[in-house]
Amino acid sequence: MTLAIFVICSTAFVGALLQRMAGMGFALVSGPFIVLVLAPIPGVVLVNILGALSSVIVFARTWRNVHWRQSGVLIAGALAGTFPGALLANSMPSSWLHVFIGVLIVGSLATSLYLSRIFDPIKFCSRNAFLFGAGAGVMNASAGMGGPFLSSYAVLTRWQQIAFAASIQPVFITVGMASVASKMVLEESAWPQLAPEVWLAVVAALLVGQVVGDFGSRKVPVQFSRVVMLSLAMLGGVLTIIKGCAELTS
Repeated sequence: MTLAIFVICSTAFVGALLQRMAGMGFALVSGPFIVLVLAPIPGVVLVNILGALSSVIVFARTWRNVHWRQSGVLIAGALAGTFPGALLANSMPSSWLHVFIGVLIVGSLATSLYLSRIFDPIKFCSRNAFLFGAGAGVMNASAGMGGPFLSSYAVLTRWQQIAFAASIQPVFITVGMASVASKMVLEESAWPQLAPEVWLAVVAALLVGQVVGDFGSRKVPVQFSRVVMLSLAMLGGVLTIIKGCAELTS
């Protein structure tokens, strides 16, 4: 359990740091590693809780740049996709869920990296925003991260980075809490069984990561932060697939 606590705290720190610097990335970075050391369902719930908390902190600094119309439609779509995503996750055995989460992470990241090269820009419209929001809701509830769908939407619409980074925070907050509620309705044991001092340590690591990230955002280019974030997320996704496959063959 000591190793698990170290992994959870360190990834919470790095995830919060990168979210403050790049506008997103908490769940992408911390999610795969937390799922590796906890059971998939409690791991995803913990990621949802911490991700929402991290977004609250970022939102407190960036709310003036939020595009509320786009955020509102994305939130509506995300809420529509949350319960189906939770049902999907609860229907899978632990080993298959590890594989599913890893494949979702790797596949969605690889796709989002090439979207701008494959497709022409699309316009902001309620239908497109709702559909991408719904995809984010399904993925957030099932795998703990809806960022790739939202990032893909930003790429395809050429959403300006400052407004995008601010506007997705209320989406992350809302869908994170909705995902936790959905999982608790479906399975009471979904709540992470961590001692009070571990909860305090994890939250402290997240807060320190936000503080360090605030300093780093003034020194480190956003593009570099994104590269680090995507590299760590891809590594975590691959390791999650490997763990799931190992469980299936054992």
